[in-house]
Formats: sequence, C-alpha cells, structure tokens
Amino acid sequence: MRRYSCRCGKKRYRDEQAALNAAARDQDTYGEEVAVYRCPGGLAWHLSAHGFTPEALPTVGRRLAYALLKGGVISLDDFARPHRVRQCARQMIGLRLALPTDDDGLRAGDCRGLSRVVQIGLDGYAEEQSRPPAT
Repeated sequence: MRRYSCRCGKKRYRDEQAALNAAARDQDTYGEEVAVYRCPGGLAWHLSAHGFTPEALPTVGRRLAYALLKGGVISLDDFARPHRVRQCARQMIGLRLALPTDDDGLRAGDCRGLSRVVQIGLDGYAEEQSRPPAT
C-alpha cells in the first residue's frame, strides 16, 4: 500500500487542494510559480519550483504522457522497458488519452487528461476517473 508519509524528504501535503493552496500562497509571497505533483513513492503531494526535466519523471506512464504532449505522436519503440510501455499504451487507449497509430505508436487524444497523468501518474488518473462525480 502506498503511504502518505513518503520518505523522499520533501515537505508533504495530505491532499492536492492543500498543496494548491500552499502553491498559491508561495506565488503571492515570492512571485514564483510553483508546480504541484503527487509523490511517486506515496500518497503525499509536493511543491516544486525547480523547473522540470522529463528524465525526472519516475514512471513509464508519466514519460509516455509527457512525450505525447510534447510531440503529439510517438513510437513505442523509442522507449525502454517494452513490456511496460505496451501495457501503459493499452491503458492510455482504454482511458481515451491516446489513439493507436498504424505504425506501432500512439497519437495524443485528451491533452488535458495527459497533463493530469504527468502530474499524478497513469494509475492515479485511472483511479480518479473511476470515482463517481462529486455532487
């Protein structure tokens, strides 16, 4: 089971809204835009103002989503871990985040959903989509 108390050493927030509120306060105070993301090692949320590099994305699903957002179309052969890449591709197609191409690749479908996958991961997105809408 993933834990709230991850051991990455960064300040933890219990939920996304608390992290977003802290990011807004930081932006008001320091004038610097801060990104909010879910820790890949647990359930905690963190803030980051250090910029972004795609190599820092810890999971295959997040890397695929980022590549789709950046390029629009990707070849699955360009990624390491072919079994996991194909598994994530099938999951993205099932969630309508991406569409298959004729030459063993993917085309971006839902860009907003892909952005969310980069932030919280493919499994987190699938879990979010399976919940009934809040009333």
